[in-house]
Amino acid sequence: MQQKLVRKSKMLVGLAGLLLLTASCTSPEGLVGANGETASPEKAKLEKKITVSELTPTIIVGFEAGRSGLADIEKGKLLGFIDAQQIEFGETVEVELPSFEGNSGLNEQRFAEVAHFLQVQGFSVAPRATRENAANSLRVYFVKYVATVDPNCQKGWYKPKGLGHENLPLPYMGCANAEALAGMIANPKDLVNPATNDSAIGERAAKAIEQYRKGSAGSASGSSQ
Repeated sequence: MQQKLVRKSKMLVGLAGLLLLTASCTSPEGLVGANGETASPEKAKLEKKITVSELTPTIIVGFEAGRSGLADIEKGKLLGFIDAQQIEFGETVEVELPSFEGNSGLNEQRFAEVAHFLQVQGFSVAPRATRENAANSLRVYFVKYVATVDPNCQKGWYKPKGLGHENLPLPYMGCANAEALAGMIANPKDLVNPATNDSAIGERAAKAIEQYRKGSAGSASGSSQ
């Protein structure tokens, strides 16, 4: 009789321990974990933010005192600046617009010298008014835009702790799409300020195709005669 009671008590203790274990596993604390996060529509989004930053690299072009000519070394500096910033043919480069008063036209000649050199290289030149002008020098600016992806994408593949039972997406999900989009954009500026479409471009293309078809039809009719 005593042995049966001992066995029953052991079974009750075992069942109680099993119930406690089951309760801990099925409770919100056991499922969620220490971080207290659960899956939700907001947290299940896979989009990664693309940030577009505006940068303005600058180079200073120097002149000899009292002269407006652009020295060869300064021309070389400008060409190096263009190459380093990867400025494409036809893009806009800004040249500092100095004060034209009280210098017998020297600053005006210097501005024209730098602008002419850049235009010869195939770039569009725009003046940029500044509050302060250094003596015997002009600054050249190039405004460009750079697209960068969410910093989490730079960490690569990783799985943080606490993602076992919450059914949350991994932090790097969506990075491939964001990286591909940022890499395909010819000008990241279009993401924040899209360029307007020129209707004349489509008209010129349509006329070219129309002329091509007329020429093909004419050559075909001529060969059949």
